[in-house]
Amino acid sequence: MKLTSTLLATSIAVFGSTQVMAYEAGDIMVKAGVINVSPKDDSGISGVKVKDDTQLGLTGTYMVTPQIGIEVLAATPFKHTIEAGGNRIATTKHLPPTVSAQYYPMDSSSALQPYVGAGLNMTIFFDEDNVVLEDSFGLSVSAGANYHIDDNWMANVGVWYIDIDTDLKGSNNTVEIDPIVVMAGVGYKF
Repeated sequence: MKLTSTLLATSIAVFGSTQVMAYEAGDIMVKAGVINVSPKDDSGISGVKVKDDTQLGLTGTYMVTPQIGIEVLAATPFKHTIEAGGNRIATTKHLPPTVSAQYYPMDSSSALQPYVGAGLNMTIFFDEDNVVLEDSFGLSVSAGANYHIDDNWMANVGVWYIDIDTDLKGSNNTVEIDPIVVMAGVGYKF
């Protein structure tokens, strides 16, 4: 009986506390975690592959309403090896800042907050070795979920598809990177 009472009290404390998680206009969420950029297998140039990379990812979200947020995705610079025929032919670094509008369909008091988003990406290439790549502008779509541990702290997972097409300077070749980006981390709501 004592164990049942303890479990019941714990459940009420955990699930009862989810009612104070409400998002409100003006809330700011900052999240940090591990982020991986995995370019598609076919770069658009026969036999050329762009390898993936994992870095520190950061997002900041401003809640315009309890269900609409504006998110900025940033990260430490990604470094990609470009291969042809299994051999390294070039390397490049890039920063892919992305701004998205997000929609949170659940009631704002739910501890689990899934979301979908769409936005714009600007990818800036630098430190290229053996190749020069043009910066890229493209669209992005995203989905993810926040799980609130308490009123401020949350666990987060997010996935983005980003349209990154870049031209090789001095040639007519376009490299289609078009990565799937996955981030898992923790966040804090102010």
